[in-house]
This record gives sequence, structure tokens and C-alpha cells, in this order.
Amino acid sequence: MPKYYDKLLRKLQKRPLSQNEFSSLLCELGGLLAEPQIELEIIKTSGIPLLFAHNKVYLRTTLTPYLQESFCIVDIETNGHNPYIHQPIEIGAIHYQNGEIKETFHSFIFCQNIPQKITEITGITNSMLQDAPKIHQVLESFKLFLKDSIFVAHNVDFDFNFLSNACYCNHFGYLYNPRLCTIKLAQKTLQSPKYSLGFLNDFLGIHHHTLHRALEDSKITLEIFKKCLKQLDKNIYTSYDLLKFTNSKSILQGNLNEN
Repeated sequence: MPKYYDKLLRKLQKRPLSQNEFSSLLCELGGLLAEPQIELEIIKTSGIPLLFAHNKVYLRTTLTPYLQESFCIVDIETNGHNPYIHQPIEIGAIHYQNGEIKETFHSFIFCQNIPQKITEITGITNSMLQDAPKIHQVLESFKLFLKDSIFVAHNVDFDFNFLSNACYCNHFGYLYNPRLCTIKLAQKTLQSPKYSLGFLNDFLGIHHHTLHRALEDSKITLEIFKKCLKQLDKNIYTSYDLLKFTNSKSILQGNLNEN
């Protein structure tokens, strides 16, 4: 269904849809997969943030002030770099909204073989994952935690694509949450010689002691995110404004080395 959900997103990014337009689109989708009402429930669980108001359907991000938005700060550890042949072995996430941490998520994921190189980087060993829950269980819990929040990560495409592909392979469908990269946002708002997680951890005075572990790295990412938000121009008001600003091409001057 990716092309149909992409079509829905493109339409909603341009303007809100009337209830009739949205119902017609649901019928189009429902005719392919399920009844329209069932298709609506599937869309809601996909991560697309819908808002129903005044007989119209909006993307929630276009109306919600970013200070009130629901963000999910995510970090993962994996047993390799290819989302098509490797898997996440640890997920850490923080639900952040209204300037507060609402709750956190953390889980190891069962994996039969951890390469020595990954153990050296993360400290995660085969024995640590022997009794961990299976990936299907963890992804189900994570999707319930994520809901339709904005997915935030440092180098977000890596974490998002890994988890989206894992969800699809485990019959949960792809993720369609809006995503925000804190590397890009930091490049727009913070003057720094480098923008890697480890460098910014020290450069910004965060000083979390653990790197390359999912929940601890998501805590560092959250602190970077908070510092970036403090530097935003006042004309950035909605979540959509924030996402558009983050993905725009202009960047601060300096060495933007991500490593």
C-alpha cells in the first residue's frame, strides 16, 4: 500500500481534505484491501497523524504548535548496517511532549548471532540476548508506544528505515510517521565543528557517559533536540514549520562532518 499512503500524505500536505474527499479516498483504499472503516483504522496505526475537525481532515502537524507536539526520540542498536539482512537488537525511545518526558521504552531483541565487531562497539553480547523477547513482540510494543508521534533520531533515516522495514517484514506494515533528524536540525541551529552524537554530547555539555546503547543514546539525542528548539526563530510555530525548516537546504557555516 505504500503508493496509496504516499498519495494521501501528499494531498494532506497541500491542504486539508473534506470529509467527502477523505471518504472517497478511503473507499479507494478499502476496495483494494478492506472496508473503508477498517482501512481508516489501518491508516491510524501506520503513524500518519490525522486530525478530524470542522468536517475536514488535516495532518495534525499542520495545526499543532511544535511545543505541544508528541515526539518520540528513538535510537536503535543493530547486528549490522543493512536493514534488509540485519535486524535491530535493542530499541530505546522517549515520549516527549509539552517540554516533558512522558514515558520511556527499552527492550533487547532476541538474536542468535552478534558479530564480534558489534559487541566491541555496543557491549551487547550473545548471552545478553538469549532470553530477550522475539522481534515480533518488541515491534508490536514499540508501535503502540510510537503511535503517530513525530519520529526523532540522530541520523533519522537509519533508525527509521531499519524499524520500518522490520515492521513490514513482521506484518505490521511500514511506518509513515513524520520524521525529524537532529543532525540536520543541529546544523541549522547550533554552531559546532562536528555534529556526531558523541561530539555534541561533549561539546554541548551534556556528558552522558554511555554511547552506543539505545536508551542512553536517545537521552543524548533528546538533550540535543531541546537545545536546538531553544534556538528556533519565532516564525517557526507548528510542527509542520519545524519539519520544513529542518529539511530545508540552508545550513549554518562550519565543518558539518557527521562522524
